[in-house]
Amino acid sequence: MAGKYFRYSDVLGYGWSVMKSNGWFFVGVGIVFMIVSYLPSIADMVVVRSSLTGPVSAALRVSFFVVGWIISIIVAIGLVKIALSFCDEVKPAMGMLFDAGDCFWRYLGTAILYGLIVFAGFILLFVPGIIWSVKYCLCFYFVVDRGLGPVEALKASGRTTMGVKWELLGFGVICGLINFLGLLCLVVGFFASYPTVLVANALVYRQLAAQSPELAEFGIGVGEGNFDSHFPPGNQQA
Repeated sequence: MAGKYFRYSDVLGYGWSVMKSNGWFFVGVGIVFMIVSYLPSIADMVVVRSSLTGPVSAALRVSFFVVGWIISIIVAIGLVKIALSFCDEVKPAMGMLFDAGDCFWRYLGTAILYGLIVFAGFILLFVPGIIWSVKYCLCFYFVVDRGLGPVEALKASGRTTMGVKWELLGFGVICGLINFLGLLCLVVGFFASYPTVLVANALVYRQLAAQSPELAEFGIGVGEGNFDSHFPPGNQQA
């Protein structure tokens, strides 16, 4: 098998196509996302401006913070599931945004480990933090898509990103710029840029997983789930 590869134009083009074909779906997801994400903050502001003081006020504010944190994890899982569903050419239901019960704790554990690893890397002269953030960037997909635990998901990501770290770093920079430009377009552009990037990143995961025989260690076979369908015609790996 040749070296691993993915083309920026292919994955971003697919993400753009999905976004255009499902524009109103993503607008709905965006609106629901903003509502549920900002509700805890709004409730916190109400408490701050109210006459409540002392332990009651502090307890309410901490509760709202925890609720907001839990919601952010649930929605993050839902967005990954939505993106993967589109990569499998299946339009998801809006309710998938809150479908996190099967992997919430594993996702949380993975996020904590990933954060600690990257933080430690940045302490070690900064560069290791960048390298490790790229090396383990696909761990969340393995948790949501393959049901792996935190340690296994991190290892699987490390296997999958071997040989393409520079490409992934460059892709991350491009995706960041696309979302930044979307925000500059009176924020409205973000409703187009974010879904494009969201689906494109999930497709990168699918394509690289399809080219990683090392994943057999985790019971994942190359080509499993007809991964070749995620490559443009004529560009499948030999």
